[in-house]
Amino acid sequence: MLPEDLEAMSEAAFWSGHSPAAIDARQRAYAAFVEAGRLPEAASSALVASQLHFSHGDTSVASAWLGRAQRLLMDLPECRAHAQLAWTEGQFMVLIKGHDQALERAREAEAIAARAGDHDLVVLASSMQGYIRLHAGDVSGGMRLLDEALAAACAGELSPFATAEIFCEMVVSCLDVADYQRAAEWLETAERAGRQIVCFPGCCRVHKATVLRHRGEWPEAHRQAHRARSEVAGVEVLHEGMALTEMGELYRCKGDLALAEKTFGEAYEKGWAPQPGLALLLLARNDLEGAGRMIQRSVENCAKEPAALVHLLPAQVAVAIASGDMAVADAAAQRLSEVASALGSTAAVAAHAGVVGILLEQRGDLAGAASQLESSVSSWQQARSPYEAAQARIRLASVLEALGDVGSAKLELATARKTFERLGAGPEAREAARRLGDVAPASATCAFMFTDIVNSTTLLTTIGDEAWHGVRQWHDRTVSAIVSEHQGRIVKETGDGFFAAFDDPALAVGAAVEIQRALEDHRRTDGFSPSVRIGLHTGSAISIEEDYAGRDVVVAARIGALAGADEILVSADMAARIGAGVRVVPRGATALKGIPDAVEIGVVDWH
Repeated sequence: MLPEDLEAMSEAAFWSGHSPAAIDARQRAYAAFVEAGRLPEAASSALVASQLHFSHGDTSVASAWLGRAQRLLMDLPECRAHAQLAWTEGQFMVLIKGHDQALERAREAEAIAARAGDHDLVVLASSMQGYIRLHAGDVSGGMRLLDEALAAACAGELSPFATAEIFCEMVVSCLDVADYQRAAEWLETAERAGRQIVCFPGCCRVHKATVLRHRGEWPEAHRQAHRARSEVAGVEVLHEGMALTEMGELYRCKGDLALAEKTFGEAYEKGWAPQPGLALLLLARNDLEGAGRMIQRSVENCAKEPAALVHLLPAQVAVAIASGDMAVADAAAQRLSEVASALGSTAAVAAHAGVVGILLEQRGDLAGAASQLESSVSSWQQARSPYEAAQARIRLASVLEALGDVGSAKLELATARKTFERLGAGPEAREAARRLGDVAPASATCAFMFTDIVNSTTLLTTIGDEAWHGVRQWHDRTVSAIVSEHQGRIVKETGDGFFAAFDDPALAVGAAVEIQRALEDHRRTDGFSPSVRIGLHTGSAISIEEDYAGRDVVVAARIGALAGADEILVSADMAARIGAGVRVVPRGATALKGIPDAVEIGVVDWH
């Protein structure tokens, strides 16, 4: 096979998320180039192999491949591979915080690339200089170079790799200084131009999910985080923890506290601290002591990470106020003032103004509190962070009510409510509605799923209590994970199964199919798994707290009860909304207990 073909195979494997195959093909390309006497190309393949190994955390192997490239290029005339070598060495120096040496290598890479006529490497080297300068303290100078590089990428001047690398450096830099406004601007610029900014599998996609969450695009943020997790699972443990944290944060904001706790726990197992989300989860459950200790430890651990403190310190203030510890709240506010002054980003300014407003309210300075909270709302809007802006509006409404400005307070509450409802932040939307005096029950349109273990009592009697407990734990973990991966939410347990709700009928059916396949796979590999029946129907229901009630919920439950072992039954309404990718075999009109009219039902062919 030609070495160029092996390079193409490596590229295809990399972009499709198959890193081991990408590494193997790239190493074979290196050998083929060496055999053909094409040493510059061999050195280039060795450098790519080095980067791929490093992304897996295999630093010794990565160093060996870097050494191969250095040896090959030592006696060769100057070529683009020398620029690629300088750029790669600079990347490694960045990771060990050798900023001066990294900047020197980046400048060298830019000069060689310019002489070699390689536009990609010229812009990559310039972008790396911006990244280094920003992280060395020159935020404005670094951002200027990053902006220029990303302008070239968004204009379509660069290859997919260069575009992804520059976008990654920009997003990471924005996150490291809490500049969500800049990240959102670039995403919007690319979208207006009709361009899809490519992402590196895994790590880069996690960072994009963070930006999308702050931007208020929660379904897409969840999809990106879930995809990122699947790309790095078992390969890059820390990035898997970051992806899980993003998913957990979305669950927490939507009020799915059980799923949030589970996902945060998984992130912690991967070595990533899911803060401040986990501490705020404890606060929501009124565990003030646990929340206080947890957030204090996180603040101490992130003392030199100002962007992290932008989120940790407001959480610490909230926990401290709930605990009545104003000394801790004041100290956190003072530290946040220093962070906001150092970073200067709109998000940092917004967070600080919000905290000052809350503390002024606590001390009775309502006019001062209103001014600060209005500033916080404005800054969060400027930062393109709708959820945080809506939260600030809720706090501002309380102050305006205390000042007697009821009309303005209602306007803030109504605006916040609309935002929360659009995002899917159920608890906060309901609280805003309650304060507005809207006590009418809210309706929701969802796809409803009921699952149930078939013949569970017989199974319990046969295998005994201890074995049954293990089966139930495995079953519950498996079903819960699949539901969350398909953007569903477990409403409650129903005996030996679950009641779940999904916003997207196609995702609901996809979850049902994956549940049955997971059970079948476990049965094939481990010799046993319980049989489960699943029923689905889509329609409207009354949303009460975290539960749903109404005719369509009953229809879904009745359909589930009719299903046989390992069977998925759906209503005709459901089948009409899941697209052509799933085959549904009609079963005909069926009478359901308590439902006056017969319901058309079909069987999903999931095998």
